[in-house]
Amino acid sequence: GRLLSGVVCKQVGQWIVEYNWYLGFYSIFYAELWGILYDLTLIQREGHKKVLIDTNNLKAVEALQDVHLTKLTSVLIRRMHMTLQTIEQWEIKYIPRERNQVADQSTTMTSERNSAM
Repeated sequence: GRLLSGVVCKQVGQWIVEYNWYLGFYSIFYAELWGILYDLTLIQREGHKKVLIDTNNLKAVEALQDVHLTKLTSVLIRRMHMTLQTIEQWEIKYIPRERNQVADQSTTMTSERNSAM
């Protein structure tokens, strides 16, 4: 099985939440997508308007950037696209594992509630 780890922090690096939970038997790609969706759900509930998603999974970046894939892909990716539509501004970046500043974390999200943070 896979252990899902993630960090959600404010723009200035203050952590909002860090989590580790057992996901089950998923590929690395789907484990990453579940982590991003979980983070987006937390951010959406807290009312954040801007989100920067950093991930070391290039396939996850491609899946979220290509809106046209939603017709051809899983329900999970379509749900992520629907969730992203509710967020005012979002960006996803690929950061290779060796450059990732948050050690041992596969997904980091930075969010803002409003533009005056």
